[in-house]
Amino acid sequence: MKVIKKFGIDFDSDGGALTLRPSDVGVTGDDLGLHTYTHERSGWTITGKVVEDHYTWINEFKATHPLYGSVKGNFERKVVATSEAGFNHFYKNHPPESWDYEDI
Repeated sequence: MKVIKKFGIDFDSDGGALTLRPSDVGVTGDDLGLHTYTHERSGWTITGKVVEDHYTWINEFKATHPLYGSVKGNFERKVVATSEAGFNHFYKNHPPESWDYEDI
């Protein structure tokens, strides 16, 4: 069963930005600029591209967990998870950061 969460309905940001942090994907990237990091504490492996413009953030991401399945998408649009429990576990352990694009 797929679970779909949408910006403005399931989560929101006053400033419009709702993104993951670079620390969620680690510091080492591949030739395409994709970074992947496995978090020992939460069990999630998260992949995303770091965007930088006087500030750094992750829009599009893909995350997998051995028990909870996958969560992928963009918190400013739509996020798809393999289960409600998986989405809740991911959101609890790696909540997106709310900020304002006008600040950069």
